[in-house]
Amino acid sequence: MNRHTTTLAVACAALFGADISAQGFQRDWMPTAREIVLNTNSTDIQPTSGPPVVVRGGLFTFRDVTIPANVRVRAEGFNPLVFVCSGTFTLNGVLSSDGADGQRVDTLHAANFPSFGGMPGAAGGMGGAGSPNSTDRSPSGAPGYGPFLQMNGGGGAGLLSCTSVCNRGSAGGGGSFTTQGDPGYLLLGQTPWPQVFGMGGEGCTNRSLPGGAAGPRPFVDRNDANDFWGRAYDVNQGRFVAGELSGPQGGAGGGGGGDRSRSCQIPDPNNFSIDNRGGGGGGGGGAIVIVCLGRVVIGPNSWISANGGHGGGGEQAGSNNEGGGGGGGSGGMIVLASSSGIEMHVDGQTWAGQGDGRFVLSADGGIGTQGVFGGTAITGKYDRLGTPAWNQKPAGGFGGLGLIQLMAPAGGNGDGTNTILDDHIDLFLNGQRLTGVAKAQALGWRGFPDANGTLVDDFGLPTMQPHGGGEMRPSPILLPWLP
Repeated sequence: MNRHTTTLAVACAALFGADISAQGFQRDWMPTAREIVLNTNSTDIQPTSGPPVVVRGGLFTFRDVTIPANVRVRAEGFNPLVFVCSGTFTLNGVLSSDGADGQRVDTLHAANFPSFGGMPGAAGGMGGAGSPNSTDRSPSGAPGYGPFLQMNGGGGAGLLSCTSVCNRGSAGGGGSFTTQGDPGYLLLGQTPWPQVFGMGGEGCTNRSLPGGAAGPRPFVDRNDANDFWGRAYDVNQGRFVAGELSGPQGGAGGGGGGDRSRSCQIPDPNNFSIDNRGGGGGGGGGAIVIVCLGRVVIGPNSWISANGGHGGGGEQAGSNNEGGGGGGGSGGMIVLASSSGIEMHVDGQTWAGQGDGRFVLSADGGIGTQGVFGGTAITGKYDRLGTPAWNQKPAGGFGGLGLIQLMAPAGGNGDGTNTILDDHIDLFLNGQRLTGVAKAQALGWRGFPDANGTLVDDFGLPTMQPHGGGEMRPSPILLPWLP
C-alpha cells in the first residue's frame, strides 16, 4: 500500500477495529442489477473484475465504487454497512438501509396472530409486535428493540383496553435516537400533540389509558453538543469535542400497539383470540458509513436514506378504532467522510422553507399510521394534510431523528457560510455550486453552543437554523477530516 492507503488502513483499524489489506483497494465495484441487497453479516459480492468476494462483518473495501442510475443498493443485517475506498464513491442511484413498516391490522378478532414489528436496517432495532402473545391475552404490545436488537431499547408498548367504558387500546411509543419524537415537525404550525414527541396516543375513548413512552436516547450526559461519533472541532471556542457514541449504530424500533378486549381476565386461553389487535411498531433505520480518500459524490436525483419504518395501524382496517397503533422507528445514522471533499446535488426545496419532505441524506423517524375507516387517514409524514387528526384516535408516536455526520478537510470560509468546516462540502442546485446564505440554508448546519447555550457559527453569530430544516434531515454534524 502507498502512504495514503496505509493512512486509511490505520484509520479504519482505529475506527472499526478491523485490519484492511491492500487487496481490497485493488478492485472496483459497480453493481448492474436493479436491486442489490448487502447483508452485513455475510455477503457474496462481485467486483468489476476478478472472482466474487465474501464479505463478513459489513466492511466493504474497494478502490472506486460507482452505483449507477436506476440501481438501488439496500443494506440489512446486524452490523453497520461500511464502505472504505482508496479512490472515489459515486452514487447516481439510491443507497438505503431503512427500517420496515410495522404490520397493519386488516383482520378482525384474530388476537392469536401477532402484528409483527418492522425489521430494522443494518445495526438497527426491530419494532415491537402488537398482540405479541399467541396463546393468551396480551396485557400490552411488545416494546421496540434498540440498536443491535437490544431488548427494551426502543419505544414503549401500548396497553390493553379491557373494560366497556374504555373501548380502545393505547398506541406504542416511537423509538428514539438524537431526539425523542420530532420536535422540528411543528415548523408548519401544527398544534402540538403527544405523538410528535414520541409518545403513543392514549387509549380509551376519553383518552385515559396511557400510550407507550418514547424510547430512551443513547446519550446520557445531557450535553447535546457531543451527540455524535468521533471528534469535532468547535472553531468559535477553539476546542475539540469528543462525541459520546463509541461507534456507528442504527436506530431503535417503535413499540407495538395495545389490544382491545371485553374481558380483563388473564389467563384466558379459551376466549382471548376474539380480542381486537394493536399494530406493529416500525423498525429502526440502519447505519451507513462511507470513508474515502477520493471524493464522495451524491449525484442529481440520488439519495442515501436510513429512515425509521412507520408503525402499523390497529384494528379495524388499520384505523386505530379499537386496537392501538404501533410507534414509528427512529432514524439511523449516515456518515460521509472524505479527504478530498464531498459533493451533493439538491433540489432547492427545503423543509424549513417549503415543507419539502425530499432529502439528499435522510435519517428520519417514522410515524404511527392510521387507516381511513371511520376517520382521517394518516399515511405519511410529509403528506401535507394540514392539521391531521393525529390524536383523535390512538396513533403511534413519532420515531426520533437519527444522525448525519459529514467529515471533510477544513478550509478558510471561502464559500461565505461563516464556517471553515464546510468548505470542502459542495452543494449543487441545477448544476450551479451554492455559496453563502443559499448554501447555509440548504446544508442546515446548526453550529455549536456558545457559553450561553446559543447555537453559533465560527464567528459567534447565531445560526438560526431550525432542526432538520434544510436538504438533509436531521441537520448534519460537521467534523474535520482527521485520519
